[in-house]
Amino acid sequence: MTRRLVPAALLALVAAGAAGTPAAGLPAPERAGDGYSGWTACSTKAGAKHTHTCKLSQVKAAFFVSTKHDATYKVCVRFPGGKRLCASAQDAPKGKKRYVTIATSKAGTHKVSWYVRGTKVASWRLEVTEG
Repeated sequence: MTRRLVPAALLALVAAGAAGTPAAGLPAPERAGDGYSGWTACSTKAGAKHTHTCKLSQVKAAFFVSTKHDATYKVCVRFPGGKRLCASAQDAPKGKKRYVTIATSKAGTHKVSWYVRGTKVASWRLEVTEG
């Protein structure tokens, strides 16, 4: 099923698997107990670099992985201007990367948060710039 997060109230997710691990020297994904990690990238490819900045013209994705067990998570994006969109009941099989594409037409700070069983387990700020 394909979905996208967009500020125009069209909500969609791309539940896709991606292999790989973060390379040395890249920003470390934020973690919160039980082996959950969340981060953003300017690509949906498995080897995409973790980043806090993407251009409007680039694909933007929010990745999530549960390293210790299968999990069901919710991902939310707060867009510039305050609008918040979430996608619930997303499956994250143990060790498999999942991502959500973030479609936006606005430059500015986008805050991504991931929740498991109602508890925030990761968050990441993505600055989207013109270009």
